[in-house]
Amino acid sequence: MILVYAVVKFLAYSAWCHVGLRSVQSLAAGVAPSIRLGAARWLIGLFFGIGVFFAVGSVDAEAATRLYFLVYSPIRFVEWGVMVFVIARRVSRASLSITMVRLSAWCVGGVLVSFLTDLLSPEGLQGRFCVGRCLC
Repeated sequence: MILVYAVVKFLAYSAWCHVGLRSVQSLAAGVAPSIRLGAARWLIGLFFGIGVFFAVGSVDAEAATRLYFLVYSPIRFVEWGVMVFVIARRVSRASLSITMVRLSAWCVGGVLVSFLTDLLSPEGLQGRFCVGRCLC
């Protein structure tokens, strides 16, 4: 089940990175660049997720929903913000200001994609939110 969740997350991130590339450079929005960026975003999420695992530890089930959004909202803005700068590097300086406006909105959408794909996690399928060590 966790493998299916990981694949779905990777595919969703790749698709969303394709949207980001299309919003700033339609010619660079091929499948291969989208998959590479999706893989990069997935690995960034894995890195931060491991950090949350060690930093947060086990969480009381009653506090999980509140803590889930308090912990993951800022982290996901950082993760997608990194992707904004990766994509923005591909754009000429002349169009950078309008690109940053588009990518800022894309970043917010990426955070939503991250939260929505969590609904397909093993915990999400059981109607729970997971923060840190999900053994609750």
